[in-house]
Amino acid sequence: MKIAAIIVLGCLWPPLACADAKAGEKKAQLCLLCHKAARDVTYEPLPLLEGQTREYLYNQIKAYKEKRRPDPTPLLVMQTNTANLSDADMRDIADYFASRKPMAVSYPVDSAAVSRGQALAESMKCASCHMANYSGKSKTPRLAGLNPRYLAVQLQGFVAGKRTHPVMSGVKQFPAADTQALAHYLGQLQ
Repeated sequence: MKIAAIIVLGCLWPPLACADAKAGEKKAQLCLLCHKAARDVTYEPLPLLEGQTREYLYNQIKAYKEKRRPDPTPLLVMQTNTANLSDADMRDIADYFASRKPMAVSYPVDSAAVSRGQALAESMKCASCHMANYSGKSKTPRLAGLNPRYLAVQLQGFVAGKRTHPVMSGVKQFPAADTQALAHYLGQLQ
């Protein structure tokens, strides 16, 4: 009886401890219709999810489901696709993508913007939360190697107040050229 109680409690904390990456692989197939490396990265500014931190993924899936994160798609694809996911489904999907290695994809980057972006990242101390290699940790997302167009759109969302996070309040005064530079720097990292 005590062992069963310990197992149940272990599944409750941390919240992703009992996620099942194998089950998540099957559940993630809908995600992979859009979030795949073969997609035209110059047309669609979507992130690849492999190698992202599971806590961050879980929180973002849940935020779309609860309509706390604005859906960037015209047909509300993210809110529609997450609407019927259970908590276990969200944990399994997050665990599946987190268990995968980040995809090595080359994105077109502006080399002049990269050095400006690196200076911005250093001055803003982005690595203090996102780790020195920008791989993320826990609830903090991996930024290294993400599509620069996607990163720029997300940064512009913080600038415009469409996305919020207390730490990101420093970008409110960012000109568009700075969001582009930071996105190009982070996108070229592997």
